[in-house]
Amino acid sequence: MPDTLPDALAEELQALLGDAAEVGADEAARKAATKDFSWVSPIIHGSIPRTLPDAVVTVRSVDAVRALARFAHERGIPLTARGKGTSNYGQIIPLARGIMVDFHELAGDIALDDGVVTALPGTTWHDLFAFLEGTGREPAMFPTTLNSTVAGYVGGGAGGPGSIEHGFNHEGFVQSLTLVPVTADAEPVEVRFPETTPHVHAFGTTGLIVRVGLRTVPALERTAVFASVPDLDAGAAMALEILRFRPAPQILAVTEPELAALFPEDPGFEPGRTNLRAVVDVDQADAVREIVERGGGRVTGVRPDAVRYLATFINNHTTVRAKAKRPELYHVLVRGNAILGKRALIADAFADATVQLEGIRGPEGPCLMARILAPHRDDALVHAGMDRLRAEGLAVDSPHSWVVHEDMPPRWAAADRFDPLGLLNPGKLPRDRRAAEQEPRAEDHGPSTLSPC
Repeated sequence: MPDTLPDALAEELQALLGDAAEVGADEAARKAATKDFSWVSPIIHGSIPRTLPDAVVTVRSVDAVRALARFAHERGIPLTARGKGTSNYGQIIPLARGIMVDFHELAGDIALDDGVVTALPGTTWHDLFAFLEGTGREPAMFPTTLNSTVAGYVGGGAGGPGSIEHGFNHEGFVQSLTLVPVTADAEPVEVRFPETTPHVHAFGTTGLIVRVGLRTVPALERTAVFASVPDLDAGAAMALEILRFRPAPQILAVTEPELAALFPEDPGFEPGRTNLRAVVDVDQADAVREIVERGGGRVTGVRPDAVRYLATFINNHTTVRAKAKRPELYHVLVRGNAILGKRALIADAFADATVQLEGIRGPEGPCLMARILAPHRDDALVHAGMDRLRAEGLAVDSPHSWVVHEDMPPRWAAADRFDPLGLLNPGKLPRDRRAAEQEPRAEDHGPSTLSPC
């Protein structure tokens, strides 16, 4: 028997929302709306439950979001929020039937006031940067994928260029959020930092974001420095010196030759050599050169026009680039300088691994983390490798789960306030402590917000 629910629901929703939204119920549109970049993890890609939503609603106004929230609350219909679908952890893949709420057309209305830039949720980072051009300000941090949306990054992201200096999303970068609760009145509520924290990296489970306020900082004139260095340990020693710069580098990475060979050809990448890349204040380029040459390396390029380009060779963007040539690869993260000098341990834990070190900020200041890439052969081997590193006392982050798992009490409180019926992205936020404890392999649930050095 054909499923008539999507067509009937779509007709009702279109009548309710009118020109303030576009409602789709054809199977192709519903399938397309559930795809994200979670193929970065072969474990998520192969095991996440996938449920086709009954309708996709592309909202164009805050009033449409409110009407949709009231409708969902009255009918008990699940809602899953989507930006541009660049998330890596299956955040937007619905686990329950219901309505996919697409925010990418609810964009613009950008303003800058007292160092905080605010925008509608579907605003892309390209547009945010364009707005800030000439103001003397820049976002304190930003994602590596600039066509992603501001609310998508807040809801699903953790760090990016600028995190070495300014920390992670939840650490004061998100200064304000306006959220529509899924309640009978759906009255928008503005929260300000630190009350924003439970809503950051919450996968859209604690309210529908309709406005975002982000911290900006004075814009700097930067340049990109490429260098060829002897090996990973030598590059790590150089990176630790560069991390002491003030201002700190916006981007810093050291990549082994096997991984760098998977990147697009560029004169800054010397084949067969470990590559170091830094985005620094233009006045610091000579200091980087001195550090590199003293450590036995050589600078292969100093290019102001490559600053944004280098953002696409860190964070999960690194894995996306590598998988373009080797789809079987996956990654895990080890945060903190404790991983340095333990290349043999990495090889023991993950067969045929290659490594990139990246600058981050921990509780005690800038430090490094290791991005370990290896070919996926078996899910159990991935977990065993992470367990092997944890047994050595290392802080391992797994990108192989789709469940929110950290700082749960404030997230539960936020969900109780903004989603009392549990209709937002059901299954992604365990609703009580007992449910959280029953989640399998809780230690593997996604990127940590803690970054020990």
